[in-house]
Amino acid sequence: MKILNVNQLRECDQYTIRNKPIFSINLMEKAAKSSCEWLIKNINPNDDFVIFCGNGNNGGDGLALARLLVQNNRKVKVVVNYGKKFSKDAVTNLQRIPETIPIIDACDFSTTELRNSTVLIDAIFGIGLNKNIGQPWENLINEINKLPNRIISLDLPSGLSPDADKNSIVFIKANDTLSFQFYKKIFFHPETGIFCGKIHVLNIDLSPSFIEDVVVDAYVADELEIKKIYKSRPEFSHKGHFGKAVLVGGTYGKTGAILLAGRVAARTGAGLTFINAPECAYSSCLMQVPEAMFEFSGIKEVEHINYIEDGEYGIGPGFGKNEIARSALENFLRSHSRPVVLDADALAIFSTHLNLLSWVPKDSILTPHPKEFERIFGLSASSFERLELAKEIAKKYQLNIVLKDHHTQIILHTGEVYYNISGNSGLAKGGSGDVLTGIITSLLAQKYSPKEAAIFGVWIHGKAADLALKNQAKESLLASDVIESVGKVFNYLSK
Repeated sequence: MKILNVNQLRECDQYTIRNKPIFSINLMEKAAKSSCEWLIKNINPNDDFVIFCGNGNNGGDGLALARLLVQNNRKVKVVVNYGKKFSKDAVTNLQRIPETIPIIDACDFSTTELRNSTVLIDAIFGIGLNKNIGQPWENLINEINKLPNRIISLDLPSGLSPDADKNSIVFIKANDTLSFQFYKKIFFHPETGIFCGKIHVLNIDLSPSFIEDVVVDAYVADELEIKKIYKSRPEFSHKGHFGKAVLVGGTYGKTGAILLAGRVAARTGAGLTFINAPECAYSSCLMQVPEAMFEFSGIKEVEHINYIEDGEYGIGPGFGKNEIARSALENFLRSHSRPVVLDADALAIFSTHLNLLSWVPKDSILTPHPKEFERIFGLSASSFERLELAKEIAKKYQLNIVLKDHHTQIILHTGEVYYNISGNSGLAKGGSGDVLTGIITSLLAQKYSPKEAAIFGVWIHGKAADLALKNQAKESLLASDVIESVGKVFNYLSK
């Protein structure tokens, strides 16, 4: 799914109005109807609503929603600001409000009158806010945020902007956001996403032709995108059709990292899996990953990286960070021309030997978490700035960067960004990154392109963690649990 900026979101609305054709008031009705259907389905029938409606079109959505909820036998109150002029469509919906719905001026409303079970609907400001909110809404929003009530925002929490640099200093802290037609970029960054709660994208029938033609550089890696990438396994095939995944690392004391990467590479479908590790890892590999072939790289350290003809390499889990490891990595990079996956200790070497990045094969995949990225490329003031820096680095070195986070960002050297929406906080644990490296390497071996391997690999990783929660809690989830759930992911896709 494409992510549109604020100007494109407005253009999409206007294009739909002109070409569908449809009146703007009817488009507003569609947004209200979708919201009403969601609320009827998800909110207890005995709970009442207070809808805070601004003076613009987001407020118009809320006013239309109030009428529809009452038609569905729900109790509703509306809060508006009579001190400012309403938009044309908001006025129309204000005039359509039945007399049975109490309308209270925001200056007179007191939150002390609310029951804890009352659901608060935020329809104060929509996507167009580009300044501070002002009174009386500023004080009221601060009061609302202190309440224990469930808060649901229409389109996005008031005070936030789809373009992250235009946020107000005061904004709603929602439990749920009912986003119209699209995800917004701010949903996926920790500084703003934490205030959006659970995201629910509602279809309001905006123009498919506009959506298809509009040019963007940011996408959501949703299931529709994943199904375009996924290649089902043909019946008449043999192991030679699915490539060779070579995992490199496993120095003394870090054998577990390479075992996790090797196990999941085989589980993800590589035809042959090789573990290139020191002799100290040999017995563990034989016992725990019998499907893999072992390639000696030294005694206790990775002294060299063995050449496997047509192998696709994932380097870093337990690789080591000393001079011996640096030399082995440099020698390999200078002689290898196909894309590789680089993680963990391999990235740590770049933090002290940045010049080695120029030897990394074009279209390779780096998988840093925020601290690893910071150690290599420097500190950023926010995740938004870090993303922009990552885009510059990806373009400069012609690399793909998997920037791991709650919503991992896959930054392609073309400038495109894909936000991943699978996964959960159970992945915030040692070993998760090693598993991701093994998955992506396995997909490269199976002839997925680096772009496909990065996007699909991150999604598989997160989806496996989600499915693993059927038997585990987020606190108890282990990297090995994720590996065991990879098969469930492919079963899910095949259906």
